[in-house]
Amino acid sequence: MSIALLLEMAVSGDPDRVAVIDRDVRLTTTELARLAGGGAQVIAGSGVQHVAYVGLGGAMLPLLIFASTHATVPFTPLNYRLSAEGLHQLIERLPSPLVIADDEYVDAVAGTGKQVMRSSEFVEAARAAEPLEGFADPDSVGIVLFTSGTTSRPKAVELTHNNLTSYVTGTVEFADADAEDAALVCVPPYHIAGVGAALSNLYAGRKIVYLSRFDPAEWVRLVADEKVTTATGVPTMLDRIVTELEALPRELPSLRNLAYGGSKVGLPLVRKALELLPD
Repeated sequence: MSIALLLEMAVSGDPDRVAVIDRDVRLTTTELARLAGGGAQVIAGSGVQHVAYVGLGGAMLPLLIFASTHATVPFTPLNYRLSAEGLHQLIERLPSPLVIADDEYVDAVAGTGKQVMRSSEFVEAARAAEPLEGFADPDSVGIVLFTSGTTSRPKAVELTHNNLTSYVTGTVEFADADAEDAALVCVPPYHIAGVGAALSNLYAGRKIVYLSRFDPAEWVRLVADEKVTTATGVPTMLDRIVTELEALPRELPSLRNLAYGGSKVGLPLVRKALELLPD
């Protein structure tokens, strides 16, 4: 099953549901699908064999995931924290890529000899293009992620469409989320957690609220304003959220689930978080 079908099912289930919120960007499932189709036309027209992305993610992540799959080419989000040399080394390992970069990372990827496009330019071109809706072979590679390379050269992990869709459909029920459910996503786009959040929340029918640059005060504001029901993060984020709530107490009654991962958390911090977020 192609991951393109996940978005197609989301549109058929509720075409007017708000799917993605990223600062002033709000996209319904239909708008996301239309933009992804236009983005696929841009990618196909460039004649590339791969799409790479260097940026903070947010709405760009699901857009590029689905634009790439409709263009039937693999997609790779790269670690924007790497040096220019590190990014160049990874880009060189991708076959004939189109490199899409947020404004602040364009200079870092310049000089690779590959096609480079600003994220804003890609979105503008996608809005103007006629939608293309291709469906990749389910056994073909849909997404390639690079490992951190902490002990050796980063390894390219190839995830097929079947890998990704079987994970989503095996862990999430289609359109099972309540109408008011919203997930606050702070994880980076180049991590499997970021890819998984984009696919599974869309499939479940849960609104995705992106916070691309973590800030505890903004996190608290988004939870309150967007009535976020579930959120994920890492222990350092949890510590900063607790510190923020201790300094400026605020009730967040909509939040039902707060998950963390990546490393251990001391029991006193967990207890404090439960005390400050009793719901």
